[in-house]
Amino acid sequence: MQIAVNFQNETIAQKVLWMLEHFKNDGVEVVKLDNTNDDIINNFKDGLKEISLLKQGKLTSRPVQEFLNEL
Repeated sequence: MQIAVNFQNETIAQKVLWMLEHFKNDGVEVVKLDNTNDDIINNFKDGLKEISLLKQGKLTSRPVQEFLNEL
């Protein structure tokens, strides 16, 4: 059986990982997945929201150089 768990709080995640480490002798394997893709997805969603606000006229566009600097 496999279980995937997403923790919003790093402190709680560390506590759960610490607890699970004690079950290694019983055959529990802990696989920690990196969540750096979450940052990429969140930045993409923020960009889509910004484009929507621009289309609605609720936000003014930024200089192209500022955009390129963020990339």
